[in-house]
Amino acid sequence: MRELNRNEHGLAHEDGRMGKAVKGSADAVRLMDVYPLKAQFRSGERVRLAVQLANPGSAKRKVSLTVTIWELDREAERQRLETFVLPANNSALIEVEVGPFETDFTGYGAQAQLCENGEVIDSAGTAFDVVKDWRVSPRYGFLSEFGSEEAGDRADIEWMNKLHLNLVQFYDWMYKHDDLVSDEEVYTDLMGREVSRRVVSEKIALCHEHGMKAIAYGAVYAASRGFAELHPDWRLYTSAGDPFDFIGIFNIMNIAPDSPWSEHIVAEYRRTVEKLDFDGIHMDTYGFPKTGWSRLGGKERLERLEEQFAPLIEATREELTTVKEDICLIFNNVGNWPLDTVARASQDAIYVEVWKPYERYAHLRDIIGWARHSSGGKPVILAAYLKSFREPGSLGAEGAEHGFRLLNAVVTAHGGYHLLHGEEGGALTQGYYVDHSKLRETFLRTVRDYADFGVRYGHVLHAPELRDVSMTHAEGDNLEYAFEGFAYSTYGEAGKVWTIIRESAEWKLISFVNLMSASDDYWNEEKEAAAPVEGRLARIAFDGEIESVLLASPDAFGGGAAGSASPDAFGGEAVESSSMRAEVGGAVVSASQEAEVGRAAVSASMGAEVGRAIELPYEVEYTPRGKTAIIELPPLMYWDVLMVRMKREI
Repeated sequence: MRELNRNEHGLAHEDGRMGKAVKGSADAVRLMDVYPLKAQFRSGERVRLAVQLANPGSAKRKVSLTVTIWELDREAERQRLETFVLPANNSALIEVEVGPFETDFTGYGAQAQLCENGEVIDSAGTAFDVVKDWRVSPRYGFLSEFGSEEAGDRADIEWMNKLHLNLVQFYDWMYKHDDLVSDEEVYTDLMGREVSRRVVSEKIALCHEHGMKAIAYGAVYAASRGFAELHPDWRLYTSAGDPFDFIGIFNIMNIAPDSPWSEHIVAEYRRTVEKLDFDGIHMDTYGFPKTGWSRLGGKERLERLEEQFAPLIEATREELTTVKEDICLIFNNVGNWPLDTVARASQDAIYVEVWKPYERYAHLRDIIGWARHSSGGKPVILAAYLKSFREPGSLGAEGAEHGFRLLNAVVTAHGGYHLLHGEEGGALTQGYYVDHSKLRETFLRTVRDYADFGVRYGHVLHAPELRDVSMTHAEGDNLEYAFEGFAYSTYGEAGKVWTIIRESAEWKLISFVNLMSASDDYWNEEKEAAAPVEGRLARIAFDGEIESVLLASPDAFGGGAAGSASPDAFGGEAVESSSMRAEVGGAVVSASQEAEVGRAAVSASMGAEVGRAIELPYEVEYTPRGKTAIIELPPLMYWDVLMVRMKREI
């Protein structure tokens, strides 16, 4: 058994985990962590949660456990594990099953409470979502380490599972860009790194175990120079007549439909899925060249790549669906190019790698909005790398961490997804994923809180019917939304709170992103710590009737989910059951189940929970323009979301 005061990354924290302080003395029983056992669950599937307990004291303790499932502010289910004994200096891993939930797409919060002598002594929370199709919420992570020393390691996948990442890009797993799958057990890639095929297969299997899709990186037009020299008529040439070169290692090949390279790379993609059980391909590009000259049959021809990517995507989809029915294709629009020509192609999301001149927060809004519009509503993933984690500025690591909070808020509040996180606390800071940076251990809990929040409210924040009305319904003569008591901006100005307004027939959503302390609006720069914004008041014009007014934040309400220890850090294995069971000191303890469906008030005895939606009171004012809801808001830290739900029209 590992030391109880260490998390999955092996570093200690002041209370032995990354959660709130625990009542009582240092030997108090602790609720170390709670997390789902899969990154995402399918509609009709039982949801499995892991709850980790620890008793570091010298005496056995009698405790009980309650797990409550929330959908927004509605209690969806509750389970109780009656009193059981946790032996001295021991631990327990409890598996809780809830559901099943029948839904197209819904996010849930889960709150675990540990009780002793009828009193709540600790609590922790997590989130999960249930979908009919993973494509409604593609959350992308990465792996880049596949050396032999990685054999048997589960920590990277388990960390990404706790971030609910349901797609994992296997970056630079391959032998060569033109010969993806090696027949050797251990091989060296074109960048000189050792790769173990066994490790790649292990990681794929671990992804599947955790409900994740394993996506193989495969550049669409890069080939080793040796391969390119054997096929000079497959190359693409500059206007000066030279082969296109990339970092002195690769040549750029001609992807035109009549080029043999196009058929070759699609066949390589097929081999990848067939031989290694990958679930799809990340079709990478480099942003250049945008045009080039081909020499097929000895004839020069100008090639415009923006016209050729879509046919290549379609050919890949057609070929791979003969191998696996549920294939995932992600295509990289580097610098937002050539999004217009590929948006309607058969890719599962619009993926944009963000580079200058898209450097301000408002530019991210523009990318997400245009991508959704151009694609007919596909989800949008931004690969926006935070260089401040690699090159700390005058604010140090804290400046990068403040920047992460704001960037996550901006992307999610606009209905986008963000590729940043990967193996064992890794964060992307530039385009070569192998050179990723590591987050500080003390910041991992915040990262999980933001991931939990995005999943818990994903069905609201990513609802396809929402439209952004920030620039047309507030300010000037636009009185549908008005704000008082603080400086605000509808387009993300530094020194103000960004009010991001999105609405549908059912929802009026306002995300408040605190840029008051920010000295600039560059998303890829370090940021100052946010100072609380108090005295906020919102005025919202409405028709019909309001059903509820809710406020939620990944920053507020204290407590929340605790530590992030790995499941194998605790004695005993989880025991499968139809409700809740535990292995404690070798004895199996059964639990009674009490399902309570219906609206439930937030009880003071439930304990604090990060991300829990609270109901706010409001007043209705009658004006010459109609009814207006007046809502007073609590202090804002980095980001909160006001959710006004309208009663459905009959």
